Amino acid sequence: MLMSDSLASLLKIARIAGERASKICQTVLDGTPLSLEKGDKSPVTLADYGCQAVILREVASAFPDHVIVAEEGSEHLKETAGDEGTKRIVELVSGNLEEEVNFDQVCAWIDHQGTGKSEYTWSIDPIDGTKGFLRREQYAVAIGIMKNNVPYAGVLACPNLPVDLNQPDGPRGVLYVAAKGQGTTRVALDGGEATPVHTNAQADAAACRVLGSVESAHGDPALVVSMMKEAGIQGGFVRYDSQAKYGILADGNAEIYVRPRSRPDYRENIWDHVAGVIVAEEAGGKVTDLDGKALNFALGKRLTENRGVLATASADIHDFVVKGLQLAEAKN
Repeated sequence: MLMSDSLASLLKIARIAGERASKICQTVLDGTPLSLEKGDKSPVTLADYGCQAVILREVASAFPDHVIVAEEGSEHLKETAGDEGTKRIVELVSGNLEEEVNFDQVCAWIDHQGTGKSEYTWSIDPIDGTKGFLRREQYAVAIGIMKNNVPYAGVLACPNLPVDLNQPDGPRGVLYVAAKGQGTTRVALDGGEATPVHTNAQADAAACRVLGSVESAHGDPALVVSMMKEAGIQGGFVRYDSQAKYGILADGNAEIYVRPRSRPDYRENIWDHVAGVIVAEEAGGKVTDLDGKALNFALGKRLTENRGVLATASADIHDFVVKGLQLAEAKN
């Protein structure tokens, strides 16, 4: 099913892939997720591998030449799955695709990298926020597409995010879709009309609401609180797992997402941000590193020239927060 590189075609495949992966997540959570610890002690589940397999199966079929940068690889799955895990991952992917597949096919899709002869790069995090997924809290399927190493389009599926954050007990499951120059839309995962979303760019700086990471190592909450004090921000600090935070900001439900790291030498993985960045920017937001420097996605798997990430609802709010961070870091 080869397709043209038109923006419409890219978004069509990204949406299909995001919806398929969301169903994988929901299927796994209906049972007992099988967690397999990686060498860096971070958790990975059969759902992570299943999601990456169905996503890259769609991409490889439609755009075989496109470059792929994805979080997972099959080597660890092969080493740790055992007979039970092998059987379960095959059943999971076969059920999702509604066709019989084998373990070798699943691993080949997971490892697909394209030919390297394209201006397009897909940056995939099959489950961003695996710990949130295991807690049955927030997580995201992040499918970002870069053109010449610049975020160009993306789909951010948040299966457990309330469709309306003001109704936390209401329907859940949101799909954010964004493309350069076309804005960002939100649609319920179970269907319905797509709604354009916009950041709350007119917010008073003092009343801004701040988003941070649940995992302390992902966000240095002490620095975030100090920044809020220095900048006089009083709108509250709420912590969520995953790139769902970019969607929340794009939707106007917060004005600041700040992600410093507790280790000063740490550099962000690009798959943790490409989809979220295009979703936030096309909704009117601004995204840089903590110093206000543009993110450089052209240097491989990590943002090696950038220190942390800062996303805000507007350029004015952005400048305000950068100054607050500078004051807070100067006192640490």
